[in-house]
Amino acid sequence: MRKELTYFSSLLILIASCEERYTPIIDIVEGQLVVEAMLTNVQSRNFVHLTTTNSFYDSQQPVAVSGASVELIEINGPVIKGFENVPGYFYFNSVPVSGKNYKLQIRLKNDTYESEVVTMPPLPTMTNFYTGHVEKKNYITDGYGVPVAHNIQGREIYADLPVTKSLSYYRFNVRSILEWVYNPPATGPPPPPIYGWQSYYFNSQFNIAGPKKFSQMGNIEKYPLLMLSYKAIDYLNSDLLISSGWILIIDQFGTSKGSFEYHEKLNSQFSADGSLFDPIQTQVYGNITCITNPSKIVFGYFDMNSYKQYRYYYNMNGPIAALTLREIFRYPEIPDDGEIIGWPPAWWER
Repeated sequence: MRKELTYFSSLLILIASCEERYTPIIDIVEGQLVVEAMLTNVQSRNFVHLTTTNSFYDSQQPVAVSGASVELIEINGPVIKGFENVPGYFYFNSVPVSGKNYKLQIRLKNDTYESEVVTMPPLPTMTNFYTGHVEKKNYITDGYGVPVAHNIQGREIYADLPVTKSLSYYRFNVRSILEWVYNPPATGPPPPPIYGWQSYYFNSQFNIAGPKKFSQMGNIEKYPLLMLSYKAIDYLNSDLLISSGWILIIDQFGTSKGSFEYHEKLNSQFSADGSLFDPIQTQVYGNITCITNPSKIVFGYFDMNSYKQYRYYYNMNGPIAALTLREIFRYPEIPDDGEIIGWPPAWWER
């Protein structure tokens, strides 16, 4: 018995000796240039945003880089000089032309940074836009923090996209605006109804589309853009609100294969679950280098994006209910959310 107690005491000492906290030594690397660029055929959407990285332990927002010289250089053509309107943000007075080749040049202090040469693609298009019934499983935590599975029935919004020699890769931003109506209870003459709306963005990752590897298809078919539940209560915070349908705003960008692969790697990073082979940030390199000091790391990707916006009105209340899906040919600005008493706003769809 005494021998067993001796073994047990030795084991406790061994376990206690393994509980010492280990604090890894992390190099403090900061001040690396970060380039966020959006260059399209629409002048109001074009900008270059310059910031610098912080150290691992720094909780402050990235620092804006002001006073740089930013130029969009057409190969064998003119130079479009950027002007700084807000610290760190540079804008351009003209837009790139489809089929032309460009590179981005940034001069900052004693260093010059340049991107690879990129071709401005033609305007993107969709050959078909439609919906299909789907059922998906969604997990919602209960009052005890336990995830509980819920089956959601709804419509998946699909698009068919052309694949050509000049444009085969696309990126999307999707905004869905749910219109609702509230009829207040009447104690006398009926009070006016309240028209309201709220926006949802399904952009947790980069929404990118491209031809499948080794595919011989002439287009990209049945690409899923978003899924909407039949039940408006899945989105509204009260069952007293009556759904009046959805306005779908779809921003479509024509991009390059390099841009597609870059954002595909970023998506893999966003969805990393902690396994050994997950990509890390330093493994996702852009296409911008410091030509005066190649050892300097630059984060970001320079790409030319042809741009087109589509709008649709969608309404459906169940798998066998009548479906409304029609394109909208007006493009007013719509606030993210709000409500109006008496009359719907001018952009309201029925």
